[in-house]
Amino acid sequence: MSSAPATSDLVTLTIDGVPLQVRKGTLLVEAAKLVKQEIPVYCYHTKLGPAGLCRVCLVEVEGMPKLQIGCNTPVAEGMVVRTRGESVEKGRAMVLELLLVNHPLDCPICDKGGECDLQDYAMAYGRGSSDLADPKTSKPKAVDLGPTIVLDEERCVVCQRCVRFDDLIAGERQLVLKDRGHRDMIATATGDPYRHNFTGNVTELCPVGALTSKTYRFKSRPWDLHRTETSCTQCSVGCRMNVDVRNGTVLRTMSVEGDDAISDWWLCDRGRYNVGYIDAPERIKQPLLRRDGTFMQIGWDDAFAIWAKAIRSALDARGPESIAALGGGRLTNEEAYLLARSMRALGVKNIDWRTGRQRQATPGSSGGTLLDLERAGAIVTIGESPAQLAPVMDLRVRKAVRHGARFIRVASHEAAPTMPYQDVPDVAAAAAAIPANVTRVALLWDGVDSALARAAFAALEREGRTLLTYISGEQGNARGAEAMGMLPFSGPGYHIADMGRDFEGICTDALAGKLDLLSIFGANPALNAADGARVRDALQAVGFLVVTELFMTETAKVASLVLPAAGAFEKSGSMVNLAGDVLPTAAALAPPDGVLSDFEIVAGLARALEIELPDTEEIERATIAAAAALPVGIAFGDERFAGTAKESELGDGLLLRVTHHAFAGGGTIANDERIAALRPLPEAAFARADAERLGIRTGDYVDLVGSGGTLHDLLAEVRDSLAPGEVVAIAGLSDAAANALAERSRVRVEKIRHADALVEA
Repeated sequence: MSSAPATSDLVTLTIDGVPLQVRKGTLLVEAAKLVKQEIPVYCYHTKLGPAGLCRVCLVEVEGMPKLQIGCNTPVAEGMVVRTRGESVEKGRAMVLELLLVNHPLDCPICDKGGECDLQDYAMAYGRGSSDLADPKTSKPKAVDLGPTIVLDEERCVVCQRCVRFDDLIAGERQLVLKDRGHRDMIATATGDPYRHNFTGNVTELCPVGALTSKTYRFKSRPWDLHRTETSCTQCSVGCRMNVDVRNGTVLRTMSVEGDDAISDWWLCDRGRYNVGYIDAPERIKQPLLRRDGTFMQIGWDDAFAIWAKAIRSALDARGPESIAALGGGRLTNEEAYLLARSMRALGVKNIDWRTGRQRQATPGSSGGTLLDLERAGAIVTIGESPAQLAPVMDLRVRKAVRHGARFIRVASHEAAPTMPYQDVPDVAAAAAAIPANVTRVALLWDGVDSALARAAFAALEREGRTLLTYISGEQGNARGAEAMGMLPFSGPGYHIADMGRDFEGICTDALAGKLDLLSIFGANPALNAADGARVRDALQAVGFLVVTELFMTETAKVASLVLPAAGAFEKSGSMVNLAGDVLPTAAALAPPDGVLSDFEIVAGLARALEIELPDTEEIERATIAAAAALPVGIAFGDERFAGTAKESELGDGLLLRVTHHAFAGGGTIANDERIAALRPLPEAAFARADAERLGIRTGDYVDLVGSGGTLHDLLAEVRDSLAPGEVVAIAGLSDAAANALAERSRVRVEKIRHADALVEA
């Protein structure tokens, strides 16, 4: 919470006859909002700042001979401002007339119709006729700007919001303004498609219908949409978003204006565009039971009865030690709480959410807010940076760097970011790279290597310095799952519980023939676990495997019983983001007939087992208390969260590292055809020294061979940022599952097919 400004920091002025006090440096366009007066703007945006390009924000300032632009004029003591009046209205009308000189009059077929600033301002301030009779200048229409956006150059008013966002906020600098005068047009600097993790924001920023989304284009008018505000669960940031639905179909998602604390008004493209899976024909809509190697449809009553019978049989035969439950980051807090409570009511202690590479989600008492992150003087990342794991968090990092923070990556195997950075080999070098006068340091960790996290914390912590820690892992509600008791050693609210088996121990039991029943909720370990081959073998060795899923994922395909589950937009509850904020999630539409939420599925099982369930109010109170509990007993890189996986060797091969991509995944991503163009190609990145030794060039295709199998036809990339002896592959791709080779195992390169030879062929 920001403190009240000192009296000396305030300026007194009058706007449209209303006196007010605001901070020094406040722009008139923002000050006017405090007295509920809207100054029209095109080029200005609260998060982009002033540009002074469009001039539609003209206001009258007493004592000044000419009209002033409200977007770039700061307040002054005693200033008297009029946002309306004859001279102001005449000036705005002239600006609008000039903007409409070459603007097409195609509002009835323009995607922005009904929510267009040019429409609104022309009606409010325009003349209604024009003295200019020359023919309009023609420009390209329906330009394919990239995989997500269509550009209509004729509609562009050259506000340059899109260009400035791409430069100032995203830091990509792909969009530029080409040519001059009436010939100027928006384009990419290189002519390549406009593509990065935040492109969709420019369609929201565009005040007219020049930039439109391919997934929403010609689908609806805004007045036909039903809007629901919720939290995005695609990653651990939990951005607030508006979900627009028409006739039971999600047509688009939009950012929430004013969400400074979480999203900073932005959305990443995964959160914005990954909605098409909801209506995918591949969705499971009825329980499926495996019989004689094939799945058959059954009813919910039969499914619960079969599941409950299998649990009772396991309890009678070998007790609760032969049963386990895994719950992923797809679960809401309420679902995770009910699952953990139901399992422990049966005496089951083998409970875990950590089915992927991430080992820990709660940073302990040293965690900071997302606003704290952008105020840090230095930011140190260990493991993967948030760029692909939590993209909107990466925008906070960029914002801090713009304000002068130093960005330091420790032993990174990622591609170079489009912002100033410094790569260092170890945490000692990271500590040495931080300027002595920096008093606030942010430490970002992907939650994987606990020993490295502890070493980094020890190296960076010192007297007189605030050290803030963040864990930007791979699962959306991982921190909520931890808080709700989805750990083998911790119950709801981080209370110590009797030690059970973690995910790796559960797999060990399965391979030893000791696991009679395993229930998996909202997770796909067959694709996402570090050692995929071992996990697949373990899943197939389970006596009875139950999976709740939206699609037939790699894990669901080996299940005994598959139960159709609701997606994020089809259920309500809450989540805990990486900064510890408890955020509500709201259902925007009902799930398909025959599909239940994970909460309803757990409740149905509990009833079948005659487990007494808490009422809704008790669950709500318990989840709020658990999420708010301060985990003072948990440290950043806590040893209890550490895994036991070991590196394996295969000859003198390269050490396999995996990296995430925002559009890699085997569930909702793989089954959303609307975003097929955003999914990455399977690739392998090599250090330059290794590439030269092996005769590999960027654009070649290679096979990687390991003890768990072979990955075929990976697109090679040569990176200067990689250390020799390592090869990096993308995790979570169904058609090239990198975990089949086991992360941090040794692999060799075979069958190099050169790009030029393929072109000639």
